[in-house]
Amino acid sequence: MATKRVKHDDGMKQDQEPDTTFEDRISDLPDAIILHILSFLPTLYAVRMSLLSKRWRRMWTLVPVLDFCDSRDTHDFRRVDERSTGRKKFYKFVNECLKHPYADTTISKFKLRMEYYGGSSQMNGWLKFPVKKNVQELDLHFQSAGYCLPYSIYHLRALTVLKLNGLALFSFSPSSLPSLKELYLTNNRLDDRLLNFLFLGCPSLEILHVNYCYGLLNPKVTSLSLKSMEFRTDCQTIEVEAINLHSFVYSQGGGRNINLARCRTIRNLSICNACLTDQWLEDLIPQLPLLESLKLKDCLGLQHIKIWNQRLKVFDLSFDRRLDSLEATIDTPNLVSFSYSGCSMFKISVKAPNLSDAYIKVPDYPRKAYDVEWYASLIKFLSEFNVSKNVRVFFSNEKALIIPDEVKTIYGSPLPDLKHMKVRTGGRLFRKVMLRKSLLWIAPCLKTLPFG
Repeated sequence: MATKRVKHDDGMKQDQEPDTTFEDRISDLPDAIILHILSFLPTLYAVRMSLLSKRWRRMWTLVPVLDFCDSRDTHDFRRVDERSTGRKKFYKFVNECLKHPYADTTISKFKLRMEYYGGSSQMNGWLKFPVKKNVQELDLHFQSAGYCLPYSIYHLRALTVLKLNGLALFSFSPSSLPSLKELYLTNNRLDDRLLNFLFLGCPSLEILHVNYCYGLLNPKVTSLSLKSMEFRTDCQTIEVEAINLHSFVYSQGGGRNINLARCRTIRNLSICNACLTDQWLEDLIPQLPLLESLKLKDCLGLQHIKIWNQRLKVFDLSFDRRLDSLEATIDTPNLVSFSYSGCSMFKISVKAPNLSDAYIKVPDYPRKAYDVEWYASLIKFLSEFNVSKNVRVFFSNEKALIIPDEVKTIYGSPLPDLKHMKVRTGGRLFRKVMLRKSLLWIAPCLKTLPFG
């Protein structure tokens, strides 16, 4: 509602405040715009809008999106009537909404979030509605994987986006989802065969997320259309055959055997919390000629990292544990950004003539005195990034960057050509003058040196 002030002009000055009236500008909008606005509201709120005027009375029945959530909507029902249970009113509300004929309204999206689904019979009845309307987007979110998804959901031919959370997924035959482009599976119970059946019926699938599901042992993902895949689920092995895959993210442990041999178009690769070997990584990188971004985080088993790639532009390496024995060789002529996060300064060799930004983060060094060995490792580590145009460093303790005079007499400045450095520490600076002096020894040609 918009407020409009009305000024009285009777030839005399008015001592009182001008009258304030309310002008309903929203109701003057075209139906298409109003329906678009209502489509972003939960269905309960859209229905309540029908109380505004006669024009709004049936407007909610034309909204192409249905959004039900028992935890959210039940709370609103309780505020209306504290004497009755909100959940019973919520069930009644959903039943009444789904019984409505909706005339010729096309329901494009159906969203249902349930903490207590009240039995399979009721849920099966509700899900007949999106099947009947042949929705394009279906989002089902349950508290636990106790409800088994009906077979009819696997055959929604107009479905483009499917999000399933907290369900039990079973099927004895391939699905038929020819229009499906995005599939998100989270906290579901499923097995390898079900996953294979899904892919067989999804010839247009482009985005796949399998997060925190259980029951998978040795899944195999085969798709000609898949472009982006995220897999955050523990399993023994995983094999991916997707010749058009551009982005692959793996996390959540396990992964002793990740087979990406038939995914040569990958541009973005991220592997976290996986059990890898040096040989696996060394063999994989040359097989990805289009690789531009690589992220390795907390990957067990790596001791001698060798990265050689002509097109790699971004490399992100991080470990939560100490890696005193780790060695890394990075030969990437087009690398522009390198970041490292960890509590150890390991042996590293960097050949990246086009490097423009290096970020080094040591969030929490183990409690012990900073000795000559520590500073020697730091100096050798930093020296590999002298070619970079910008270096950013974060250390939890300012003392880690204050190089003692006796160390300076042994080693030379590690970053003699660096022009720009940014420094941040974990707390208040108590020895800012000493820190600045040490940093100017580390990089004597600095033009900018901001803190914070």
